Amino acid sequence: MKQNDIFLSDVSRLLLGQAPPVFLLEVIARALICFVLIIITLRLSGRRVASQYTLIELSAVIALAGTMGIPLLDDKRGLLPPLLIICGLVAVQHLIGHLSLRFRKLDRVLTGTERVALDDGRLQLKTLRDTVLSREKLFSLLRGRGVLHLGQLSRVYIEPSGALTLIWSDTPRPGLAIVPRFDEPLLAAMMDEEHHVCASCGNLCKSKKKPESPCRCCQARHWLPASRDLED
Repeated sequence: MKQNDIFLSDVSRLLLGQAPPVFLLEVIARALICFVLIIITLRLSGRRVASQYTLIELSAVIALAGTMGIPLLDDKRGLLPPLLIICGLVAVQHLIGHLSLRFRKLDRVLTGTERVALDDGRLQLKTLRDTVLSREKLFSLLRGRGVLHLGQLSRVYIEPSGALTLIWSDTPRPGLAIVPRFDEPLLAAMMDEEHHVCASCGNLCKSKKKPESPCRCCQARHWLPASRDLED
């Protein structure tokens, strides 16, 4: 289309493009066919794809979306090429699944390994850096699981899919509060006057006064009053 052929007042072109109005019926049919193909592909790819994506599964879904996008609205493209691509994606997915069962090292290479994000109430900052997970994002996810301070947890694992696995501590101890700092009444109710924690990693220090020395774990110098479980 040439520049001289473009008019903002051309409502028909804005809504329908250059295709005839009857193509809208074909678009609906194409969309239904693509929807059915996507459902079948995800079903054949295994149940794990429908829950938490690994890197391989996420790549397959993105490829699937890109494959379906072009023929959906282009009247010059047929549905046979994307169908062949889908068959190839399903075959590769099943091949990777069978190989991963036989060769555990291959599964580790393709999907990644679990990482410890928190150990005994203290953040593993190297893990957060390696996984590009900020404290704020981690704290948000933990709050969604009912955590108020890090002392309630024994371990937090970052799974290969990005999901978090929480191991609750049998003997909770004071820890770094993860509730928003503006919630002063809740922070005051949780405050433990006998301990301070490093604001960077959550390392616990038994001291009523704010320590002047840097944290022995991360060398940070910002300390906060520790928090404890709320009384029933």
